Amino acid sequence: MTHFNPHSNDWLKNKFEVYKELRARDKAYWSETYQVYVITRYADVKYALSEHDIFSSAKGNLIVEMPFRFGRTLGASDNPSHDVFKNIVKNAYSKDNINRIVDLFSKKAIELLSNKQSFNISTVIEELSAWVTAEILNLPYDKEQVKNIILGIQRHSPSCVSVNVDRTHLDMFNKLLNDLTLAKVEPTGPGIYKEFMTNHPDIQPVMSLFHGPTISGASSLTGALEFLTLDIVRENQLDMLLEDRDSIPNVIEESLRFHASTGRFSRTVIKDVTLHGIDLKLGDRVALCLESANRDPEKFPDPDQFIINRSTVGQLAFGHGLHACIALAISKSIMTKYLEILLDVVGKYRITTSNSELEYVMTASGNDDMISNICIEKI
Repeated sequence: MTHFNPHSNDWLKNKFEVYKELRARDKAYWSETYQVYVITRYADVKYALSEHDIFSSAKGNLIVEMPFRFGRTLGASDNPSHDVFKNIVKNAYSKDNINRIVDLFSKKAIELLSNKQSFNISTVIEELSAWVTAEILNLPYDKEQVKNIILGIQRHSPSCVSVNVDRTHLDMFNKLLNDLTLAKVEPTGPGIYKEFMTNHPDIQPVMSLFHGPTISGASSLTGALEFLTLDIVRENQLDMLLEDRDSIPNVIEESLRFHASTGRFSRTVIKDVTLHGIDLKLGDRVALCLESANRDPEKFPDPDQFIINRSTVGQLAFGHGLHACIALAISKSIMTKYLEILLDVVGKYRITTSNSELEYVMTASGNDDMISNICIEKI
């Protein structure tokens, strides 16, 4: 098996064993396929995420990049552009709007999880993530249709997946955005659309602020909820949670450390530096493996054990530094509400998909990890 291949189902199922070997090496692993140095140790990953004047995002943050993103998105920009983009939409992630979205999510989650005995929870989570994204955007348009467009993008857009590619839903989304913004349709409530229109951006690239939540945000949330669903059963936390809901925050933090749904980010070197035994030069690319860093025993003792009372301070599931995820607060709030509803509505359940049967979604970027076939059965 190759040492780095986030587009291989077998690699994704066995990556943590591979990372153990890579962390122990004197020098970072060079991936000929992806043309990156693979950085796996916690201290090195955190350093690179912190030093944006050495490790630039302006040439992209995806393992497989698309040059049209460079300097035009939150993820693929350095300051001052990054702060300009962030300031346009930051109020969409206010506490009041998070509470509004969590309340709506709660109703939808109860609806989709009720009256089910045996089902594919991956498809339910996909739909819930699409609903959350639709509410974050809050376009002045029929919400059901927006949700369905987002689902289609997540499942078929060339920006999201590597197989079964179809641009139809992405083209629909782009046309809808252009029609709404050019006509200056008034916002109907809080969200990215309102912030975008209120702040009157005069540069077209910030249209990408709608694409970020739709493409990266939805997939990251989907993966986080899927791994949480798996972890609480396979790491023997379910019975405890059914008896003690106060442990929910600790379980969520440990699940985020245990399985970072956005497992990898790329950076481009803009100043000579030595990292993990490699002398990096201007233009070199690195793959910063957050999921490996979160299981580095130098930072987290017994990292392959799911321990809910451990300190997870410093875990990197949502990145670090300038590019720490803008959706951190809402993601944790959604995860908390999802787990509460899962325990209330479904209760005790078992995973009927074995580890060997798990089928990962082959994402276009190579950054995010999602699973298409987590099937559960209510006990």
